[in-house]
Amino acid sequence: MKPIINIVNQIFEIETKLKNNESIQPVERNIGRIKNHLEELGLSYHSPKNEKYSLDRTDCEASIEGEVEEDKMFITKVIKPVIYQNKEGKEELIQRAIVIVES
Repeated sequence: MKPIINIVNQIFEIETKLKNNESIQPVERNIGRIKNHLEELGLSYHSPKNEKYSLDRTDCEASIEGEVEEDKMFITKVIKPVIYQNKEGKEELIQRAIVIVES
C-alpha cells in the first residue's frame, strides 16, 4: 500500500504546482485519468486547503503559525493530502493530511 500512497502524494504535489502555473490544461486530462484509476482501486484524496481547523480535527497533522484562536484558524497550505480507502462502502482514513494552519 505504501507505494500507492506515495503515488497519490506525488500526483497531489504535481497538481499543486500546476495550479500556480497557467499551463495546467495539457496535463489536466492525464491527472483526471490517474485519479479515475485510483478510484477503481478504492482510493481517493482530498486537499483541506482553506478549510476551518480545530484542535479536535483528526484527519490533519498541523503546524500552527501564530496564536491558537480556536474559531479563527484556517488551513493555508497542504503539504500532503488526506487519503481515504473505500472498503465495503466505508471510507477509511489511511493518511492524515500534513498542513500549515494560520489564524
